[in-house]
Amino acid sequence: MKTQTPITRIAFGSCNDQAAPQPLWAPIRAAEPDLWIWMGDNVYADTLNMTALDSIYARQNRRPGHRTLRESKRVIGTWDDHDYGANDAGRSYPKRDRSQAHVLDFMDVPEDHPRRERAGVYSAHTYGPPGKRVKVILLDTRYHRDPITRDPISGQHYFPNEEGTSWARRSGSG
Repeated sequence: MKTQTPITRIAFGSCNDQAAPQPLWAPIRAAEPDLWIWMGDNVYADTLNMTALDSIYARQNRRPGHRTLRESKRVIGTWDDHDYGANDAGRSYPKRDRSQAHVLDFMDVPEDHPRRERAGVYSAHTYGPPGKRVKVILLDTRYHRDPITRDPISGQHYFPNEEGTSWARRSGSG
């Protein structure tokens, strides 16, 4: 998406618990960003229940500070595991398509936008006139990610997946 208005100030955030106090919206708005970028864990859902996920996003959208930002600024974003639907989930998450629809609704992506037709929420956005352009590329580190293996000793670290299938190999592109 190209927008001719220059972007001079970008704000971004993540790890937002919709049930917790959210005192940062006023200072974010006071900084007068041209663009807000959700970087993932925009809400904490961790659920297979899509009705619950819808309620969780609705709760966040009702937060006055967040609502005011959404109504006055451009908002884009991606997801991480907790708004995707399960802690550390990847391509095996059974509700990933339905969850994708919810996050795109949350980001106000139009129903007829090409992002609604592809697998994953990755996107690229270009802002500003020629000579003053900013390109924002948002990755999706969930939808196509192979399973990971947690270190059984520490329980905190993951082993590299040397046998994972890259997207290029799965799609026949590599």
